[in-house]
Amino acid sequence: MKDISVEYAHIYTNDKIGEEHQLSLDILGKVKELEAGKDISLVVLVDDYSFPDASFDYSAFTEWLAANGFKPDLVLKESELIPVCDEVVLLIEDMRMREELAEYIRTRKYPCSLFIAAWYLLRLGYVRFPLLPEELVARKLLNILPESFKSFEEKGLDIIASTKYKEANDQIEYKYFEGRAIR
Repeated sequence: MKDISVEYAHIYTNDKIGEEHQLSLDILGKVKELEAGKDISLVVLVDDYSFPDASFDYSAFTEWLAANGFKPDLVLKESELIPVCDEVVLLIEDMRMREELAEYIRTRKYPCSLFIAAWYLLRLGYVRFPLLPEELVARKLLNILPESFKSFEEKGLDIIASTKYKEANDQIEYKYFEGRAIR
């Protein structure tokens, strides 16, 4: 088990590498200095669900990260989390929240907050799925994200708090930076 799983350089498939991705790497560099000696995994979630674009070059993005000294241990497409999201919905103990989420999924699509909850519970090992190798499960999460993501993150934490794994929220930390406006 890793000490820390760090998510960084979150990107949408309809986006290009930009200043916020570089900011994320700058923060990651400082985190790695502060956490020297700890067993850290580096993970990237690519949002191919909210704004899908089949022309996104995963190899070029991964190569850019590696060339800047932060090769990820895992790059995951957000759409690959859908089965994990379905599992998390079933874990929600607040029946009203569970029904509202299920209805939202049926009538619209999977909300960002549910992807967040699924991604975090997966990285902490509370739910298991072959997408995440066992050796990348961690005791603590650190997510380096733009400040504009904060309200979605809070909703994701609310979902986790409504499951039997509510203590997972104590294992999740953030490093926010000024970044993209909400799309």
